[in-house]
Amino acid sequence: MSGAPTDVLLSVTVLRPEERRLLGALRAQGLSARPALPPDIGEVLSGCEEPPRVALIRNLSHREALSIARRLERAGITTVNSASAIEVCGDKGLQALLFDRHGIGHPTTRHAFTHDQVRQAVAELGWPVVVKPPSGSWGRGVVRLCDQGELEAWTGGRESADAAGKLFPVLVQRYVDKPGHDLRVIVVGERPVVAFRRRSEHWRTNTHLGAQVERVEICAEIGRLCADVVAALGPGFYGVDLIEDRATGAMVVLEVNANPEFARSSDTHGVDVAGHCVAYATQVARSGLTLAA
Repeated sequence: MSGAPTDVLLSVTVLRPEERRLLGALRAQGLSARPALPPDIGEVLSGCEEPPRVALIRNLSHREALSIARRLERAGITTVNSASAIEVCGDKGLQALLFDRHGIGHPTTRHAFTHDQVRQAVAELGWPVVVKPPSGSWGRGVVRLCDQGELEAWTGGRESADAAGKLFPVLVQRYVDKPGHDLRVIVVGERPVVAFRRRSEHWRTNTHLGAQVERVEICAEIGRLCADVVAALGPGFYGVDLIEDRATGAMVVLEVNANPEFARSSDTHGVDVAGHCVAYATQVARSGLTLAA
């Protein structure tokens, strides 16, 4: 074993603008920090170097992020986020079950392991419904089905491409008619640091799909929902997506992302998300907090 321990190890797949900002903020705080690709993590786990005080997990692949977080935690290294939080955030079905157990408002969701169960869920929830894979980002694979014809077209396409049904389960979710936007809230540690609308003419409001960003005040309801999420997952670095039901005015949690992108939106809302994240990582590194939920 050689060398002084690194304050913060940044576990990455590639260096995106987000990770470059995090490294810059860490070094500006006088902390030793370095990015680590998966082979570099192997060196850490083999004991070839002093373990870092804390590791920020920013790997693109959910599977890779979870695998690395688990191994680092088993080696006694605190990670942001915890492996248990990454596991839940990477599976929208697990999130739905966790939200139910903790009484956190979210769209009614059913797990379907067969096409018949998809039809049963649609019959229970009524039109329209949203069908989505448990894992995925940027809206990939997410469809809104409005009638029997669309359901049969979706079913036919799936049966053709996946005759063995290996791509099940899918989630069937009650469609929430939102007012042209959703809310993304960045949570660092235990508190929300910025909230912004993602406005689009499309029913999917991902910024990756062109939604426009507009900063909003963090109201009491946003604060309460984020506190509920932190109570369920543990403190960490999250992108919490909230949607408002146009019919009832109620706000619910759609999903939580454990690896939120923030560089492009920060340029619009002006909040230094990287600085907040670094301040939190510094607190964790110095206190030796255990983040596992």
